[in-house]
Amino acid sequence: MAFPATFQDMQNSVIDKARLDVDFDVNRVKDWLNTAYFTAIIETGFYQTAQVSSPPLVADSTSTPVPAGIHKIEFIVPTGVDGTIWGPMTSVQFEDLLKSRAWQGGQVSTGAPSRYTYRSGPQPSIEYWPMAVGGEVLTFYGWGLPGPMSAPTDPPIIPEPYTRVIEYGALIHAAEYQKDVLLIQQYQGDYQDWLTRFRGYKNKLGTTQPDQFLVEFSRPWPKRNDVDQGY
Repeated sequence: MAFPATFQDMQNSVIDKARLDVDFDVNRVKDWLNTAYFTAIIETGFYQTAQVSSPPLVADSTSTPVPAGIHKIEFIVPTGVDGTIWGPMTSVQFEDLLKSRAWQGGQVSTGAPSRYTYRSGPQPSIEYWPMAVGGEVLTFYGWGLPGPMSAPTDPPIIPEPYTRVIEYGALIHAAEYQKDVLLIQQYQGDYQDWLTRFRGYKNKLGTTQPDQFLVEFSRPWPKRNDVDQGY
């Protein structure tokens, strides 16, 4: 396979190794490659960075859908109706959020939402507190999935030489298609080998700063923007 490999290079490699028909099997090979591509990204957490803003929040609302481009949330930063950017929202348990709502009672919120809980599902959303005044915007920072490879020259976001995990993932599907038990076992072993290598590479990425727990006694933004006090 060529280095660095493109989508076309990976198609050619799978077709050659699996002895598939270059005309009749090319479409299923494309699907197998993209399936293996997304599987490797999700299983290792090798997402691409994403930043997406929500539509303005509706008055008195307490939840909003997670933007489609966000697969995993890192931070959510609210912007008030006056354009003031607040500090990142705090992720809490749903029970704590419900207790905050019960404590708030009928009070009217004077600030942007500050706490949230992620709710998974086919259409993931966040529940937040306090409820929106109306017009606030939430900016989501996190990670998203890349688009599927389609053009012959499309490269995957997985760096070389770890694109082999995509190739061997597709070859497992090819062996299952041909009902070749021996090749299924061989390619499953190769796939797991390259997936482990890729996961090790991904886990070594990032900052050189220690991952120890950060203890903060004060924060650079006030509890309320009109009051000069600690958080």
